[in-house]
Amino acid sequence: MKLKLNITNKNIHEGRQSDPTRCAIAKAMHSKLGQDIRVGVFPDWVYLEIKKNNKIKKYKGNTTAKVTEFIKRFDAGLPVNPFKLSLNLSETKRILV
Repeated sequence: MKLKLNITNKNIHEGRQSDPTRCAIAKAMHSKLGQDIRVGVFPDWVYLEIKKNNKIKKYKGNTTAKVTEFIKRFDAGLPVNPFKLSLNLSETKRILV
């Protein structure tokens, strides 16, 4: 699954530092895919669970160096800028957090 996101100033403003489920990138994922999802955004990887028709599909993918740097700066309270993000997510059976 390829997921293209725009991380906006609104996502950055509403995102919570050091919270992988409510950070700026997670906010952008919710904006794009709706609220009936679970997400976790970490410096090295991202997971996504989508519930549809009483079935849950789980996806996982690695982040890029640009995303890792954004997360580290965001979590440290340093200034960050909006950017476009493309994630390649693979379906998985289990996600260990």
